[in-house]
Amino acid sequence: MTDLASKSEHDLSDEEVMQKYGITCVPTDRFHYKSFRYSRLSDALAQAERDHAKTLKKGN
Repeated sequence: MTDLASKSEHDLSDEEVMQKYGITCVPTDRFHYKSFRYSRLSDALAQAERDHAKTLKKGN
């Protein structure tokens, strides 16, 4: 393993910089509805339901 403290940060790979500072990368879910992105399904669903209700009102 390379001694990260002795290398310039400009010479470190992304993985080495992450290791040096204890940064981790985790996959996250993104929910897309129309042109919007949500991190919670409940938020995407709430917007879709509001849009659906508007559509139904216009049809009456």
